[in-house]
Amino acid sequence: MMPMPRILRQLLLLGLLSISCATAPPPKPPEKTEAPPPPAPRLEKMREPLEVLPLELFFSGVRGVAKSSESVTIRNTGDQSVAVNDLTIVGTQAATFKLSGLPPLPLLLRPSQSVTLSVGFAPPADAQAGVHRARLRIVRSGEDDGPPCDMSALVTTGTDAAGEPSLQPILDTLGYASDLGPSISEAKAGGEAMSGLFQHAKTGNVGLYVVARYSQDETSSYGIYSIDGKNLVTKPMGSIAKGHNQTLNPELEGEGQTSFDPGDAPFGIFVKLPKRTLYSEGQRNGETAKHAMRVYPLRSRGGAQVPDAMLVVVDEDGDSDFQDYVFTLVNVKPAQ
Repeated sequence: MMPMPRILRQLLLLGLLSISCATAPPPKPPEKTEAPPPPAPRLEKMREPLEVLPLELFFSGVRGVAKSSESVTIRNTGDQSVAVNDLTIVGTQAATFKLSGLPPLPLLLRPSQSVTLSVGFAPPADAQAGVHRARLRIVRSGEDDGPPCDMSALVTTGTDAAGEPSLQPILDTLGYASDLGPSISEAKAGGEAMSGLFQHAKTGNVGLYVVARYSQDETSSYGIYSIDGKNLVTKPMGSIAKGHNQTLNPELEGEGQTSFDPGDAPFGIFVKLPKRTLYSEGQRNGETAKHAMRVYPLRSRGGAQVPDAMLVVVDEDGDSDFQDYVFTLVNVKPAQ
């Protein structure tokens, strides 16, 4: 056999190579990987642009006689203007309260701008005695209402003993929970803190506030005392102003003190009357007035105990009403 010409071999090889290339499997395309889903948008709580101060107002007085007012300030703390369409008092007992000093409405509050108005308390002569509640409603444009200002008032029938309120509505008006009833007897002393001495719960000042007084309009003062051996060391804190004997949050004469630093030593509370002094330790009052002061954990309107706070109620004349003086103590615990 004659050898295959070189040129034919080359063509054949080229053909074979061509066939080989044609029949080779196509390259595998790269696998597609799915892109990760975008992160969920963060839901940030928007800060309320309107600030209302104070958040609560408290009033008290005799129906048909009482006339008083308090100021409320509404401030735009945001970075955009806020439209206020209306300002009104709402609630079933809204008629007990009145708004005055209103700006022209609707009102556009620019950033950092504020407006102040007056809330008056003037219960009509036929108003029902007891706790009256309402709230200031801020109507905004196209949004939910702005933050409210809550109002509570204690309406009484007179300033004599028969017209005085019992302890329960006093505490209800102030927003403190209690089941003490109209009077506190030995049978209703459950929950009472047995110790008449206190010490601070945390380092720092203790707050002592007189939040109600319903007694005779006589000179009286109050304060704290400590024990130095067999001696009592007293520290006056304040005297209630004349004419503020039938009211919530009575005013003090001069510059009354509402906070003090007791250090680590235990202390008690005293009320000095014209003829005698009452102490938070019952044994210091004698048998006839042994329970002139009672101490309870302070509870909010919902019933939760307020941390490191106590309620001190005083009965100065032995009729067991325990609303002659009502104090709150803050940053305290019973002395060990």
